Amino acid sequence: MVELATEADIPSWLMLVREVEPLFGPMPAFDITLRNKIAEGSAFCVRDGAVLGGVLVGGAAPDHWIRWLAVRATAREQGVGGALVAAVLARCPPPCTISLATFGADNPEGRPARRLYERLGFEAHEILPRGPEGGTRQKYVLVRA
Repeated sequence: MVELATEADIPSWLMLVREVEPLFGPMPAFDITLRNKIAEGSAFCVRDGAVLGGVLVGGAAPDHWIRWLAVRATAREQGVGGALVAAVLARCPPPCTISLATFGADNPEGRPARRLYERLGFEAHEILPRGPEGGTRQKYVLVRA
């Protein structure tokens, strides 16, 4: 079940951040970003004691963004990522666009994320500048008429 994140989720969420940092690259001051998103009501998570996955959203109607999404390795392939994206879709009624930056096609560890987004109707767009860890990035967009 996807819920709004709270201040109590921050320590567990930051453990998730450390887990995905080798793939995402350094995320300095993520705790500040997380606190701001929680205060805005723009941070959602799935928890089972600990935060299993989280998403940060941004933008304003009609142009929304998934700014950050990650799922713990132990919770992958259990529908957590799909539930988080579904929560974003529920929050962003049509007509709108929802955009995100994800890993390039050449990144094997990023393929599950790309498949999830494609399965949900997102389409690949332009290649973006490389991430902080040096990996390729690509913009994906879902247009909701």
